Amino acid sequence: MARRRGPPLPRSPGALAAALGLLLGRGRTVYNASLQVEACRIYGNIDSFAYFYVDILVGTPPQRASVILDTGSGVTAFPCARCSHCGEHIDPAFNFSETSTARWVPCGADCHSSCKDEKCTYYQGYTEGSAIEGFWFEDMVSLGDAFQHNPPVLARVGCHSTENNLFYTQKASGILGMGPPVRYGLQSASLIQRLFQDSHVDGSVFTICLAEWGGQLNVGGSNDSYHTGPVQEIGLSVASGYSS
Repeated sequence: MARRRGPPLPRSPGALAAALGLLLGRGRTVYNASLQVEACRIYGNIDSFAYFYVDILVGTPPQRASVILDTGSGVTAFPCARCSHCGEHIDPAFNFSETSTARWVPCGADCHSSCKDEKCTYYQGYTEGSAIEGFWFEDMVSLGDAFQHNPPVLARVGCHSTENNLFYTQKASGILGMGPPVRYGLQSASLIQRLFQDSHVDGSVFTICLAEWGGQLNVGGSNDSYHTGPVQEIGLSVASGYSS
């Protein structure tokens, strides 16, 4: 995944306009209970940001994290408040002590990587030289912000203890891996797979609609009203550890 540093503004006027258009358009960017399809706004731009990102809400009460939408990994992670080497991002670092529903993933049968301080760790490097490492934990997570009304699920996500290179300089707080969790030190399902398994989502499919600025992510189905051409279906390869 090739990325570079984004601009200082977290959300551009173009991204805001795209978001308002999504909210006011035919297919509103909110959870569709009748179709059991989640929806959330995508921010960003390839030319200015070099990535697209979404918001997630983590914990009780929820804390927001802006995470890069990445189809090439299965890790969902963002900085912790006590991170020893983390940059300044759109959202504050996640404060584990301020959520009542979080628990660290302990060492044991479900931890397939190293352990530190009796907690299961992760490390993920990327082709352009960036890397993140930290600790796995479980908490309630929902896609988007409060306006989308997507129901939360209990999911395992990562809390950075250190980040470097582009992860340190980027404005988005972390990363949302849309692939399976193979090779990431944790056997259980990734966030997207937890959403697939939950009763409020009907169908193991996600769709990404991108415009020049922003777009929309759907989980459980698609919204054809945003597409000018046919929707292209691509299978998810579990064996490789990447979306393909």
